[in-house]
Amino acid sequence: MGKTVTLLFAMLVGILCSAARAADASLTVQDEMVPRWLLLDGTVEAINKGTIAAQTSGRVVRMLVDVNDQVEAGAPLIEISGNEQSASVNGAQAQLAQAQAQEKEADRQLARYQALSVKGVITRAQLDNAQATAQAARARVKASEAELTKAREAYGYTRVLAPYAGIVTARHVELGETVAPGTPLLSGLSLDALRVEAQLPQSAMSRASLTASQVRVLLPSGDEVQPTSLTRFNYADSTSHTFHLRLTLPAKQAGVLPGMWVKAKILLGERRALLIPATALLRQGELSAVYLAQGNDWSLVPVRVGDSTGDRVEILAGLQAGDRIAIDAWSRVREVHHEQ
Repeated sequence: MGKTVTLLFAMLVGILCSAARAADASLTVQDEMVPRWLLLDGTVEAINKGTIAAQTSGRVVRMLVDVNDQVEAGAPLIEISGNEQSASVNGAQAQLAQAQAQEKEADRQLARYQALSVKGVITRAQLDNAQATAQAARARVKASEAELTKAREAYGYTRVLAPYAGIVTARHVELGETVAPGTPLLSGLSLDALRVEAQLPQSAMSRASLTASQVRVLLPSGDEVQPTSLTRFNYADSTSHTFHLRLTLPAKQAGVLPGMWVKAKILLGERRALLIPATALLRQGELSAVYLAQGNDWSLVPVRVGDSTGDRVEILAGLQAGDRIAIDAWSRVREVHHEQ
């Protein structure tokens, strides 16, 4: 008799534990407020990009980089023959030395005339002439210094340097070609500063929160980043009736390159949605289903799913608020097979 009571007690405990596990393994679906996003197509482009042109005349004597080469800021790219520019520097230096010598002589002459003027030996006109000569000599020195600076600047243009770190995208001249001021030499862009170009539909203008804090950019890696700034052009395209958006990305985004296609999403407000844990969803091919509690039984019910939010999935159809589902669908599958 004692053994029978003990067995019945153990069975009761087992039933209660099973019921507790079943209760713990279920979830009552409730709708909740979630962000409502507008998804836009975007293209990554470099903020710093352009074409370097020659600023002096000469012949290309060295090509130090080629297309797809990465360069650092200030790195030499092209060298242009500088014999004429070097001669101009030497000539400007000689003119400056001559002007400085004439200035010294004019200053000495002015000092002598000032001493003689005190003694009344020379006239006022002679003193004024000496002062004018000294002033003209000083002006010639300044003009010669300016010519020397100009000549040195022109000589510096024979060595073309990278304005910023980046990558060479095009070469417009070949070794030995003669160039003149304005001749395109190289094109390039920087990989450090990037932005996303997107088009905002006119219909979303009144609903979209056009601040950088309300925008996210979906990168090819799957990560989301918030742009550091947002610019909206204050005019629409007359054909597509869309407004141009520029979203500046944080500096040095790994794996993001100009020309890539990305997604941008803009917050439009909030909406109600049914969200369930991803573990509650069974996926087999294109079929998605959940285990729905119907009394003491479970039924496999097909559902239509939407976007994922973290570890939860939105249910578009097949469930309604108040339904009770199994949290771990695959565990429920194993239990069904075990019961069979």
